[in-house]
Amino acid sequence: MDIEVNNIKIHYEILGEGQPIILLNPNSVNTGLMKFIANRLKDKYKVYIFDRRCCGKSEKNCTLTYEDSAKDVYEFIKKLNIDKPYLLGCSGGGTVALNVAIHYPESISKLILCSGVARNNIIEKPNYAKIMGKIPWYPGKKNNEKFEKLNYESHSITKEELSIIDIPTLVFNGGVKDLVPKDEAEYISNNIKNSELKILEKAGHCNYIFNNNDFYNKLNEFLER
Repeated sequence: MDIEVNNIKIHYEILGEGQPIILLNPNSVNTGLMKFIANRLKDKYKVYIFDRRCCGKSEKNCTLTYEDSAKDVYEFIKKLNIDKPYLLGCSGGGTVALNVAIHYPESISKLILCSGVARNNIIEKPNYAKIMGKIPWYPGKKNNEKFEKLNYESHSITKEELSIIDIPTLVFNGGVKDLVPKDEAEYISNNIKNSELKILEKAGHCNYIFNNNDFYNKLNEFLER
């Protein structure tokens, strides 16, 4: 399905019924990746997954900032009249989710971050490029240079901005194998008042969304609380 929000076309899908939860994909990745999480939640929740701007089947001829992407989510919630959904973001989607919680706090009721980033330049570019360069949709390729710029020139979220967030928040990180350093997850969690941190040692960057029981046990416990 497609919907126009914030003057662009967004592609989305809905699975299941129950308390609504919105899943935000990583940079340059389409809706398909988030179905690993959606399929684990759809029996208890109404799961909304959609391609962020410039990703998948959503509009690509548009500006790309985390702030614009956060406004897309906010207008998506309003337009579909979704009542206080939970919001889960992976990697760059986690940065979008943080911006939603900061700028549109009344629109969501819980926040989950999976290897999200608050500060730009926190990921070492050579390591990032070495790993991601093997993937066909790597942001560093010419047709996706805007994602490279987003990763390294975006606004860093300050401690003061994080302190504004007062909804229950769960922060995941994949430990020593995660592209996002553990201290970035600690920076985020330590500066959000109602937050808890779960380190999945040696799990890697968002790899835990595929079939990691520790991740899903903690996620379900948090959602059901």
